[in-house]
Amino acid sequence: MLAADGRDVADIVTHYLALESRARSKDIGLNAALSFVESHYRSEIQAVSVLNAYNEFLEGGAAWTPKTKEHYESSLKLLLKPDPNKQVHDFTLSDIEKILKRYKNLNSQRTYRRAFKTFFIWCVLHHYCLENPCDRLHKLPTDMSQIAVLSPDECKRLLYAAMQLQDGAAAACVAIGMFAGLRPSEIRDLTPADILKDKIRVSGGKLRRKLNRSTPIPPVLAEWLKQFPFAGLPPGWDGKMKRLKKATKAKKWVQDIIRHTSITFQTERDKDEALTAFNNGTSIQMMNRHYRDIIDDEKTIAEFWNLTPAKLRAKPPKVDLETKRRVEWPDKKVLAKLVWEKPLSHAAKDIGVSDVALKKHCVKLGIELPRQGHWLRQ
Repeated sequence: MLAADGRDVADIVTHYLALESRARSKDIGLNAALSFVESHYRSEIQAVSVLNAYNEFLEGGAAWTPKTKEHYESSLKLLLKPDPNKQVHDFTLSDIEKILKRYKNLNSQRTYRRAFKTFFIWCVLHHYCLENPCDRLHKLPTDMSQIAVLSPDECKRLLYAAMQLQDGAAAACVAIGMFAGLRPSEIRDLTPADILKDKIRVSGGKLRRKLNRSTPIPPVLAEWLKQFPFAGLPPGWDGKMKRLKKATKAKKWVQDIIRHTSITFQTERDKDEALTAFNNGTSIQMMNRHYRDIIDDEKTIAEFWNLTPAKLRAKPPKVDLETKRRVEWPDKKVLAKLVWEKPLSHAAKDIGVSDVALKKHCVKLGIELPRQGHWLRQ
């Protein structure tokens, strides 16, 4: 009887057939299984729980911004929820898919996928797993639901309303967003010194920790800035934008729609996606995924880049701009006397405001008010 390594041939054959049967149960041949082991096996792979790897990963992010760290903390907790003691090398594609299936929103799925992929790349480098299970995730479809731009008529109403609201207090900011494509956060951080003769220097917003950029000032924007010089974000900006949005009567208003509109018309004007992406501090991929729509009519494109204040005044669009009545407040001395002569509700009626508004105004001016129950005792 022949023998190998002290074993009978019968035992060797039986063992070989058992291995072949196990490989076949996984729909692969024994040779393919051995090839996979040879290419993936690493003797230094460490058994580490996902909780310990999570904590170590976060501790290594000393150079991250607080917002980045918060993003990884919240995203990677989804890996801990099923079982924090699960070994990192035990995670499979199906585990990742099961977590992501809870989220119907494509942007949410895309955000979590990026966080998971970064984490598992780190785990592979630290020999906590053999491969990144996220590498085999199917490609997500492009989410086009947030792509929306203002129509030419909506642009006219928005710009004209900005001219009319409080003598054009918001006109410069709206025009910069419309014709230069700056993000709202970038406009918030903009200063008058950043407005140069032929370009705008952008150093704030999402780019405050990255390289600064400059974006050109087209002729139409130069006309707006000539008539409405930029002096910084006006007080009550958010409230002003709510009123302008209402006056625009846009059929669909999404976040950053003014920037979407600008990027769309810039691309159609220049016929150069790379140039548009560069000027707006983004990439072609991000631009086409989130911002850009298609405008086929050359006349519409030309009309947009000629929406100067003079053109809108010559043929003003119909705008229903909600106006607030200005309150003529008495001076401090008269007001202090009035609130002690009669109850707040009666004094407020004389001025034409609510008693709450009157009380707030008195507190702001430091006027002492009668205590509760004063007029009942009288």
